[in-house]
This record gives sequence, structure tokens and C-alpha cells, in this order.
Amino acid sequence: MRNIVAVAGLPGSGKTTVARIIEKRGYTYLSLGDVVRAEAQKSGLSPDRVAVTLRLDRGRRAVAHRLLSSVRLGQRAVIDGVRSIEEIDAIEEALGTVFLIYVVASRKTRYNRLASRGRGDDPATYAQFLLRDIRELRFGLADLLARADYILVNENKPIEDLEQEIGYIL
Repeated sequence: MRNIVAVAGLPGSGKTTVARIIEKRGYTYLSLGDVVRAEAQKSGLSPDRVAVTLRLDRGRRAVAHRLLSSVRLGQRAVIDGVRSIEEIDAIEEALGTVFLIYVVASRKTRYNRLASRGRGDDPATYAQFLLRDIRELRFGLADLLARADYILVNENKPIEDLEQEIGYIL
């Protein structure tokens, strides 16, 4: 039984969809992105700016530390939106071994998903989309690919196929 599952991937890859499927299997859903968006709302800054500022001012573990204050030891949790090895390390130090799922999808698919999602922090242009990818990769996201326990390709898969694949790996 895996108590702590973390989900990583570039914007629009389907991290939240995967995490919500895991939540339905009895896990508490937690989102690092929600931590950033809440801080952005409090500060009046954009989520993009807060994501960078928190990590620059307080270190690469800052967002994970804020999230961890709401998690109980022994709780089964799925953590959506891990961005770096340092965040995984912080989670493991607090909660134990993390099973990391890295979700991948093509640029075209990810851009189309973000364009249709309608969230305020989604890029309005393809250039903004590419810049966001660069920012995410600078956080250390690419390093997580090598750390992943499972790589899930989320390209044109029906939700039922995702559910079945997740059931297989958990």
C-alpha cells in the first residue's frame, strides 16, 4: 500500500486529473498549486510571480513546507504538482517514502488543454505557454523524470484507460 503519492509533470499534462483519480481511491487530495494560488490571492501578486518568489526567497522546499502543515503522519495522501527533488525530499522527511508518478503529454496537447481550461493563471498565448514551461523546468521539474517511480503517458487517453492504468500501478 502506498501512503504518499506525488504527481508531477509540465502544465497541462494531466496531473490534476491523475491526482483526482487517485483521490477517488481513498487518498486525501493536496495541491501545491493551490498553496501558490492562495498566497497569490493574499499578496495580490500573480501565481507565476508567487511561485518564483516563494522559491527564491525561502528555498525550493518553501511551497512543500506550507502544504505539509496540513498533513497528518500516516494519512494516505496524493500531492498534486510537485516541482523539484527538494520538494520530494521535504515530503519524504515529513511523511515517509513517496511514490512519484510523472505525467507526460505532447506540447500541442498540453497547450490545447490549458487554452480550454479557463483558469486565470493559464497562458494566453503560445509564447507564454513556452515561457511557463521554461520556468517550470528551472524549478527542477525535469529532474523528477529521472526520480519517477512511474511515467504515465497521458496523450488522447479516455478517462477509463487512465483509471485502469492508475489502478494497476497503485
